[in-house]
Amino acid sequence: MHSVEDKRAVKHSRLLMLLLFGLLTGALSGVILGLVMKLLGQLTGRGVYVLLLNVDFIGWLPSIRSELFEFLLHMSAALPLGILYLVLLRIWSSPLRLGLGMGVAIACCTWIPLTQLSERTPSTLDGASFMMWITGHLIYGSVLAALGYIWIMRGRDKE
Repeated sequence: MHSVEDKRAVKHSRLLMLLLFGLLTGALSGVILGLVMKLLGQLTGRGVYVLLLNVDFIGWLPSIRSELFEFLLHMSAALPLGILYLVLLRIWSSPLRLGLGMGVAIACCTWIPLTQLSERTPSTLDGASFMMWITGHLIYGSVLAALGYIWIMRGRDKE
């Protein structure tokens, strides 16, 4: 039989793995989303990367911010979303559907508010930019799914 301390140690170990792999999942998917948006923005001249990093509406932040600072703020959202994704895999049977669903949900829930909060971002009615926004977030969801499959193959979703 396992002692209470052994069970507690196993539980802590599982939680630590969830947190670490969740942070890795969030980091990798967030960085890839950032790179995709930056590439799309550079290729087309549309402000989708600016939209991704835009924090003009947060009044208490300094008015002069570097790209790195804004990207780190983007990552502060991406990291916990990676953990949330792995937690949701316990109840959602398809990593791909969950990943793509999260990507589309994030894209759709952020498009209108973020485009309306700054003059530097694309217009809400800019269909081409919206399609790039959706595409980038579908790639983001695909990265979540790929890492979700790894998580499941290691049996971590059952712990």
